[in-house]
Amino acid sequence: MRRKTLGTAAAATLALALTLTGCSGASANHAAASTLTVNLGYSGTTITQNFNPFSPQATQGTMGFQYESLFNLNILQGGKFIPWLVTDYTWSNGGKQITLRLDPRANWSDGSPLTADDVVFTLNYAKQNKLPVAWAFTYDTATAVDAHTVSITFGAPAYALLSSIGNVTPVPKKIWQDKNPTTFTNPNPVASGPYTLQQYSAQQLTFQARGNYWKTKDVPVKTVYAPVVTSASEVGKLLSGEEDWSGGNVPDVKKQFVAVDPTDFHAWYPTYGGDFIFFNLTKAPFDNVDVRQGISAAVNRTELAQLGNPGMFSPLNLTGLDPVTQGTWIAPQFANAVQPTPDLAKADAAFAKAGYTMQGGKLVGPDGKQLSFTITEESDFADSVQRDKVLADELNAAGMNVQVDAIPAAQLAAKRQSADFDVVVGGAVYYATPYGFYHDMLFSGNAGIWTNYGHYVDKQTDALLNQLGDAGDTTSIKSMSAQLEQLMVDQVPAAPLDTIGVSAEYSTKNWTGWPTAQNPYAQPAPWAGPVDVASILLSLRPAKG
Repeated sequence: MRRKTLGTAAAATLALALTLTGCSGASANHAAASTLTVNLGYSGTTITQNFNPFSPQATQGTMGFQYESLFNLNILQGGKFIPWLVTDYTWSNGGKQITLRLDPRANWSDGSPLTADDVVFTLNYAKQNKLPVAWAFTYDTATAVDAHTVSITFGAPAYALLSSIGNVTPVPKKIWQDKNPTTFTNPNPVASGPYTLQQYSAQQLTFQARGNYWKTKDVPVKTVYAPVVTSASEVGKLLSGEEDWSGGNVPDVKKQFVAVDPTDFHAWYPTYGGDFIFFNLTKAPFDNVDVRQGISAAVNRTELAQLGNPGMFSPLNLTGLDPVTQGTWIAPQFANAVQPTPDLAKADAAFAKAGYTMQGGKLVGPDGKQLSFTITEESDFADSVQRDKVLADELNAAGMNVQVDAIPAAQLAAKRQSADFDVVVGGAVYYATPYGFYHDMLFSGNAGIWTNYGHYVDKQTDALLNQLGDAGDTTSIKSMSAQLEQLMVDQVPAAPLDTIGVSAEYSTKNWTGWPTAQNPYAQPAPWAGPVDVASILLSLRPAKG
């Protein structure tokens, strides 16, 4: 998913580079009422012909357009279950077994049925080959009960794995059983999604609606053109109508795009996670909670949220959760735990408890030295470096001496893993429940990886997270989440900053039915999850005729 401009490289596995180049072929055909042109956000200036859904380098358009997942849990609707290939599921044996019921209509693009055998094969194929699929999870057995029923068993309660189970992307066993998953690029996919690849070129993909698609025989958008688009030409193509839909991150999008035609031009960046200050908790002074509280209180979160794209992002709740998309999980006592602007009185009080005093405009510690540290950032992300410099200026205004050091990605990753840094700023993402978010950030086993960049290690927190992972009812989840929210507010293992969003721009001149804040049925970007993308493509209707 996209980083926001002047924001962190949040969840690097989700971030996509907007390095695209133009193609005239799509616009020449765009007059047809049944076509749509989309900027998928290819990671490069040419398109690779790799439609292997097991590959981390799979070409954009592999998922959603062609391959589908079992189901979705919509984080924009509090984790609402969205059936797709799987119509419903049942937990049993205390959460150690899940039974999935497949839609009997589901089929592959060659017309053959998609069966439980295909799903079981996909699970075991990924497991046996140790494939780096994002949905990978640990299970004991996977069996086909009948043609449309799958049973998966686990060694422990697996409620927390529901999102991963839903994200499984089946492939046809008959095609993949004799393929090497690490070398096969799958140039002509047979998949279950609403489109087949009609034409490939290094500058454009053309998708054609399936006439035998299992959910509907009348896919509304008949042809989708997905050209490579340069970041420099992005705005122009949106304004001219050469693009209907984009997952690009347009700087100052309200002014550059929406304001030009507020009736038909729209941008929606719903929150999928947030930016955080990650303190190195293994070293002084960041092992002192009062220092962390003081630094957090000195931040101007509103200023950070408005950088680059005013009006599209907002300060985070101090629990780390976003009130809009995660509000159902935020305990009542923390509903207003937001600090949009600096609270220097609170910061000074916290620093005083840690032995710091203001001397000549400098925050001086018990050792007689000014509180000084470095924010380490990835040099490839100029917007993140600039954001960190603004953050440093905010902290320097409170008496600190903060510098920014931009280094290559590999070096930054090594430093985070070995705890060889002072402070880093990074992103954390949300899931259907708070478990995944807090597990990523606070579980001891994730120290230095995922988003536990600060190396937070606490046995009691681990035990609470394990209990939360085993919880299968909303009441228990809320109760245990409230305890973790209290920890975030009181201990500040990481300081929440501002939201990060799924950037998407679209026009209603040719197509209507897009997801909106009022109807958040899907994350709106064309590079979002398979169910999100397929849901959008099937929900669109011609604006005229």
